[in-house]
Amino acid sequence: MIFPVLAAVLGILAFLPFDYFWLFSFIFLAPLFIFFIRENNFWRLIIGVIIFRLIISSGTVYYTLEPMVWGLSILIFLSLPVFVFLLKRGFPKLIIFFGEPAGENLFSFLLLFFLPFVWTFFDHFQARYSLLPNYITTAGNSLGSSPFLGLAGGGLIGLTFFAALINALIAAIFVLNIKKNNFAAVVAVIIILLSGGWRISQFELRKNARNYADLENSLKIAVVSANEEFDRQSFGGLENDLANGEKIDLLILPEGILKNSAKADFFQNLAKELNLKLVAVLDTKQEGKRYNSSLLIDNQGEIIGVHHKSRLTFMGEYWPFKNWRPFYLNWLKKNNPEISNYVIFNPDNPYIRGEKNLLTIRGQSASVDFASLICLETHYPADLKKYKKMGVKFFISQTSYRWVDLGLKHLLYLTGNLKKIEAVWLKTPIVFAGIKDFAGIVKPDGKTNLIDFESRNKNYGLFTGEIRY
Repeated sequence: MIFPVLAAVLGILAFLPFDYFWLFSFIFLAPLFIFFIRENNFWRLIIGVIIFRLIISSGTVYYTLEPMVWGLSILIFLSLPVFVFLLKRGFPKLIIFFGEPAGENLFSFLLLFFLPFVWTFFDHFQARYSLLPNYITTAGNSLGSSPFLGLAGGGLIGLTFFAALINALIAAIFVLNIKKNNFAAVVAVIIILLSGGWRISQFELRKNARNYADLENSLKIAVVSANEEFDRQSFGGLENDLANGEKIDLLILPEGILKNSAKADFFQNLAKELNLKLVAVLDTKQEGKRYNSSLLIDNQGEIIGVHHKSRLTFMGEYWPFKNWRPFYLNWLKKNNPEISNYVIFNPDNPYIRGEKNLLTIRGQSASVDFASLICLETHYPADLKKYKKMGVKFFISQTSYRWVDLGLKHLLYLTGNLKKIEAVWLKTPIVFAGIKDFAGIVKPDGKTNLIDFESRNKNYGLFTGEIRY
């Protein structure tokens, strides 16, 4: 089982928020691919993948540790070793026909050929259908801060396949009976792919930058990020900063900036006082139903657009098991009273899922449609593609990471990678606003302009910038 352990350790390194650690993206799957090729026992394949998933999750998404969430994710991912085992069972006639040792070499070659495709499918399959979306630990996301980001023109799936392909070629060096000349050829192919991928990536990023700069219209934005201490009194300093700054078209506030204490009328009055349009996220009720909503409010205090969150968070916003819950959550509630507001402890008052829709604002020269993505909604790349088809010109990501203590920097790095990839893929800027998150923007060329959620002696950060459309 040394190969799954080695793969997991190298994988943890690939996802760490340090310069050049993304290089491990091109080697961390190779030991696991070698394990898949050499191991013929079904149960050892299963156990090896469980070990791999447990270790790599413990080093990347440890802040989401919850037995049901991790358990289902691993269970879904076990479809990968099952499929690999079935592939191996499907090749015996070829081995018999070609004989030893050529047959074994051909068998390994065929499996290595399929592995980049198989890995990409199951890596994204588990990310999509886990109880919480898990795209931030797919192999491609580790390249979100690398020079290969431009390959995200093929989406996160394209980056994942590219990483898996390089890993399969490296694995080939160790499992195939490669002669000296053929060894050099495999190494040459790896170098050509990496060199070519880098050149294509840089070309695509430059093209995205030029196309974005050539857009005629613009929108002045101000974005707020804050720490946990931000309260109603903090708005006084924020109002002064906005009054003394340049005129803006839209103020973007993070999810739940005042926890659950603020009502719509608070933000409506704020918009009138500041004489500007703003977007705020808060709990709302409509026809007796509870929503997590993003409200677009004009400078007269009128609500001119509403988006109800369409991707609800497991346990926090929906719980399918009514009054049953795992025993350990009762203990957790005693030690963390804030989670008493979660739907899992109040199943009779769940949030209702909304529909995907756009918000519209008038800029300096033309109207523009944008999408407000609340919390984990940015973690569903396919949804962002749907919004793009609907005509969105930019996204805003409004988050709250009050629940994160250990591992916040790690989480922000991985979620930042995902947003970079989505911005490059869809050629659309994404604006950040969050509690214990950055404020700023990532442009279609992957370049970011971000500020921290604390500024000097203030418990908030205020970013001002421009959206082109």
